[in-house]
Amino acid sequence: MNEIKPGRLIELNELAVYYADEYCPEPQVVNPLVIAERLGIPYTAGDYNGCFDGLIEYRNRKFHVFLNLNGEEHLYSPRVRFSFAHELGHYIIDSHRRALKEPGMSPHGSQGIFASEIGTEREADYFAACLLMPESRIKKDIYRRRFVFALVDEISRKYQVSVTAALLRFIALGNHPLMVVCSQKNRLKWLRYSEDFPYKRLNLGANNELPECTAAAEFFVDGTKYRNVQEVFAEDWFLLFRSSDQRRSFNEYCVYYEALNQVVSVIWEK
Repeated sequence: MNEIKPGRLIELNELAVYYADEYCPEPQVVNPLVIAERLGIPYTAGDYNGCFDGLIEYRNRKFHVFLNLNGEEHLYSPRVRFSFAHELGHYIIDSHRRALKEPGMSPHGSQGIFASEIGTEREADYFAACLLMPESRIKKDIYRRRFVFALVDEISRKYQVSVTAALLRFIALGNHPLMVVCSQKNRLKWLRYSEDFPYKRLNLGANNELPECTAAAEFFVDGTKYRNVQEVFAEDWFLLFRSSDQRRSFNEYCVYYEALNQVVSVIWEK
């Protein structure tokens, strides 16, 4: 996993906050379209057959952003907003912009948020999350509030981002010890967790299959979908080194993406 160093995270966050406050100050929702227009970056949105979510191209000494629209999506859909913010990150982050201008550099496309292990892609994802959900604004919304999944939904709606993006922002801000597990076809796709989460390793099968006694695994085995929080134990999800941890109790809440055969599990201690 290509982790971003703490100092770099601070730099990216401060850069994103500057652009959010400069072009979309409170109480406005941060709008990537406004920022692109103010920076003089043209964009085109259309159906590109899923070849990418977003792409930034440098040609004839000019940058251009392309955004893929699926079905009934539009420029204000959460996924499209995030893709737009991600591509703007490639332009705004100095090292990314310089790399894109190098001779022979091919167009820079992205697909799927938070899934890439490429350093520049993870930086652009982090920048996009910080831009759309500025730190000071989010912290005011969650100040002294107990973590429940409804709070994630609230942030998702207010800032017009996906639930996954909101969850990853919670992890970055360290409001509550959380782990987020994205699985597809009953195998681990990606994993993120806050620094203070008590466990870091999952009890996976030989081919990265999910642990059997988890709510996420039940969906892949027999289609079971839970609409509320499920109780699980440390031994169900995690690789343990002390037997005394086995019955440590956790909450698991699943967000299902049936079209992708994918589940995002949110895990936090009771």
